[in-house]
Amino acid sequence: MKRPPYKAYKKREKEKQETPIHIPKEIDTPQAEQLASDVYKVWNFLMIHSKKIGIAFALVLLVLGSLFGYKSYQQSLELKAAKIVDKGIFLLENGKKDDALKLFDLAAKEYPNAPSTKIAKFLLAKERKDIKLLKTLKEQDFITASPSRTLLSGIYIDEGKLKEAKKEISIMRRDKDFTYPEALYQEIIIALKENDEKKAKEILEILRGDYKNLPITSLAEKLLK
Repeated sequence: MKRPPYKAYKKREKEKQETPIHIPKEIDTPQAEQLASDVYKVWNFLMIHSKKIGIAFALVLLVLGSLFGYKSYQQSLELKAAKIVDKGIFLLENGKKDDALKLFDLAAKEYPNAPSTKIAKFLLAKERKDIKLLKTLKEQDFITASPSRTLLSGIYIDEGKLKEAKKEISIMRRDKDFTYPEALYQEIIIALKENDEKKAKEILEILRGDYKNLPITSLAEKLLK
């Protein structure tokens, strides 16, 4: 078959390209109409409430940005506090108590809410036997609550305030995982101070039974030899 002239061929190709495309009837279903209607409703809603949606989106971004910024700020404070407290602990371990306490005071003043500062406050209370500070730590901070209560009851025993010590020990007894062994040990000391060796031995047996391998049990045994 002879091929038509170039111009006629070009015209025929153009006509083919301009032929409208018809959607098959099978696609024009009720489900498709419903989908188109839903898309239109959503688009119409977005157009009507675009300003409100934009403001809400901006507020969400602002809140997320504020939270991220606050977290970064807190981390920055903790890093600065930790640097001071770590240096103070190093000095304390090397016998430079006064220099260490100055650093702990600095951390408490400059970064009062940083986690590392809570450790610094506990060490300050321990070295200075600061009952007021220990009472604050045992009530307000879960990080230092248990050791603060144990130290406070120990100070009361040293000062002969056995009634106050017993009050703290009764609370320590409730914590089977952390302060219960220390509570038993301090009860042995109080019993010995009250010349009640029988009670002290009874408490020692409880300590031996539940916490046989703890160093504090060995200390208690030495007290009753």
